[in-house]
Amino acid sequence: MKYLQLTLRFPSGVMHPMHRFIDESDAIDRDVLVHGQTVGKQDTFLFYVEGQREPYENALRAADQITDFEITDVDAEGFYCFLTQTRNTIDEAIFETFYRTGVIVTPPIEFLPDGIAKVTVIGKPDALQSTIDDIPTAIEATIDRIGEYNWDQALFDPGLTDRQQQVVEAAVNSGYYSVPRENGIEAVAENLDCSTSTAGEHLRKAESRLAQEYMGLTDEFGESHPSH
Repeated sequence: MKYLQLTLRFPSGVMHPMHRFIDESDAIDRDVLVHGQTVGKQDTFLFYVEGQREPYENALRAADQITDFEITDVDAEGFYCFLTQTRNTIDEAIFETFYRTGVIVTPPIEFLPDGIAKVTVIGKPDALQSTIDDIPTAIEATIDRIGEYNWDQALFDPGLTDRQQQVVEAAVNSGYYSVPRENGIEAVAENLDCSTSTAGEHLRKAESRLAQEYMGLTDEFGESHPSH
């Protein structure tokens, strides 16, 4: 079973009103769809949002698609938004593309400025390919990553590049992280058949990414946050 990590870029003319708000406003730092379901042409979504609550609420009220919403504070920086909406034409096209037999869209879906949405889809290769082929032409789709789906990885995926993944695996296998350390960066470089400077650079970048993503998880799900 394969998975795809996609970047979807929505031009202004087909952008959801709330996505357009995120694109045009500095009030929101993060907007993530964490759960959702659809019944007919009605959608029910749960978003996690970091930023200013009042401008976000005003944008919700101004969006004709949004039929109801409820905001729940998480802390001083973040809140949940539970909303219902009526699907528009472009939403309908997207749902026909991704919500089909043979593929599953796995949350979260992150909405970013410049009309960008980050989406992960799992399924069999032929179903994934047909999904990619059927993405509306108005939306630019880029495959960021493809591989065998691993649920454990989905629990904590720092988004390492393939090369960074290889160097971390080489470091672990060579005993670089053993206590006490069994081998230095030279063993990692030998395992990868590259110079020590190259191995060290890749490893530092991977460690930086791992540390940043881990701290992001502790910030989001730490003791200062209510349990989910």
